[in-house]
Amino acid sequence: MYQERFYRNWSPSAWSLEVSHKESDLFIASDKPIDRSLAYELLKKYYEEIEKYIKGNPLFFTSLSPLEQDNGAPPIVKDMIDCSNVTGIGPFASVAGAVALYVGKELSRYSNEIIIENGGDIFLNIAKDKIVGVYLGERFSQPVLSLRIKHREYAFGIASSSAYIGHSLNFGRADLVTVIAKDAVLADGFATALSNQIKKEKDIEAVLERVKQNLFIEGLLIAFEGHIALWGALELNG
Repeated sequence: MYQERFYRNWSPSAWSLEVSHKESDLFIASDKPIDRSLAYELLKKYYEEIEKYIKGNPLFFTSLSPLEQDNGAPPIVKDMIDCSNVTGIGPFASVAGAVALYVGKELSRYSNEIIIENGGDIFLNIAKDKIVGVYLGERFSQPVLSLRIKHREYAFGIASSSAYIGHSLNFGRADLVTVIAKDAVLADGFATALSNQIKKEKDIEAVLERVKQNLFIEGLLIAFEGHIALWGALELNG
């Protein structure tokens, strides 16, 4: 079911557009114009690569645990399988981040800054710090939290997972888990994996300790029953 992405109206970028193909719906923000037909063809290309792979390998879509790497798979599928082996969950959990990453890498050739959001999973290639709003849900008196995201010399990813918001499969009870990671595939996978691990308040500290030892994760936000925990490269704005 389509859900209106009201937060897309907050983008301060010079240029923005939306493209969709079947279940994928991308919001693209940039500092230079991006051709809509090019963006659509890239989205369709990677969507169809994943779709074709699933037809021959249905377990890739349904598995809730890691799979062995397939040397014959397209690169986007290989990245999702690699991610599943790092995060410990099924490879399809990172599909939104993977599509954002692969479309973002190609469009980065046409603009100095590119932000691609795919259902809350975000690819960022930015030259300046950005302010990102995250929606914690109606269980919080202040449902929207404003975060400052510092720019990097490389593209990276931000993703969120919730037990109460959206339609993605989630086995935890966290209101929101937001992850900054080395790329959008890992951010997507870890957001789901860590959210699954939080069922009680005492789980938060254990997750934070594990994340501090994780070389792939750069920042973490956990919102749980009115409480918020922040670690790493995530700063409250104001």
